[in-house]
Amino acid sequence: MSHHRRKNRHWNELPVYTGQFQTKTHIRVLNYSQHDFLEKETIEITEIQSLINENYVTWIRVSGMTNAGLIIDLIKSFGLNELDARDILTTQHIMSIEEYEKNIFIVMPVTYTAGEQKITEQVALITGKNYLVSIQESEHPLFESICGEIKNDKYLKFNNRKSDFLMASILNEVVTYYGDEVVLLEDNLEDLEDQLLDIKQIHSDLITEIQEKRREMIHLRKLLFPFKEQFSKLLRVDPGLIHQQEVPYFKDIYDQLLYILQNLESCREILSSLVDLYLSNNDVKMNVVMKQLTLVATIFIPLTFLVGVWGMNFKFMPELDWRYGYLFAWVLMAGIGAFVWWYLKRKDWI
Repeated sequence: MSHHRRKNRHWNELPVYTGQFQTKTHIRVLNYSQHDFLEKETIEITEIQSLINENYVTWIRVSGMTNAGLIIDLIKSFGLNELDARDILTTQHIMSIEEYEKNIFIVMPVTYTAGEQKITEQVALITGKNYLVSIQESEHPLFESICGEIKNDKYLKFNNRKSDFLMASILNEVVTYYGDEVVLLEDNLEDLEDQLLDIKQIHSDLITEIQEKRREMIHLRKLLFPFKEQFSKLLRVDPGLIHQQEVPYFKDIYDQLLYILQNLESCREILSSLVDLYLSNNDVKMNVVMKQLTLVATIFIPLTFLVGVWGMNFKFMPELDWRYGYLFAWVLMAGIGAFVWWYLKRKDWI
């Protein structure tokens, strides 16, 4: 999953998909209005164009990029070119927004958690007056909640709204995915902090977990920071593509994005403090070990002195000829050891 094919580098070559998903390309078209809804699956470009009319908002949902030729033909039918197709098919692309005469073109990475696996895939949006094309690498139901709201008999949220509101809803969903990932990262860092504060239960693999979270944080920062710069472009788009009544929704999404970035910076500071705390705890543990060794050495120093004295090879040593000398030596050493232990205990050094 981590290996990618060669990037699209040469302009004279047709773009090819460079990602990791092997999802077969398929297209679903959703047409909805205030009183009607139609969903159809097709791969015919001419049929897709025939479904677009002023009485409906048309959402063309493309899943899978393995059929690069179909993707190229599709976006060309909406006035884009091969360079735009290259941006879509070349994965690991940073967030970018381009405004054309008749549409808005957005390429962005989306990261989410599926089960226990963290996945990042590329999503492209092409938004015109009454249509929106969304292209994603996999079949993961990234925007299924939006589709469900549209399919609702009342579709109150989308009543009398154009494709710019649909685009705002999709962008809001993307930012929400990022928000969920940052919240999850914050929770994990809090758990690590609790473990580090409990010195008695510190495990040696904690530093590995901290480094993993650090890499995750760097990955999120790399994906999110271009959003801040690029997203502001949507607030200055031609009113014919984003109506004035929808601008507050885009501003709200931008505010959410700034809040998420602020939380991500907090995670960065927490990670830095966790590394310092881990190193500090290691020093504390080492100090505890050294203290215990010092206490043991303190108890045995006077005993070692006595053993050293009685180990000298002088001829006249009264204790050597005394009947109870051996017993006396043991009693004396045990007494001295017990006294030193009691003294250290009294001073709260043990």
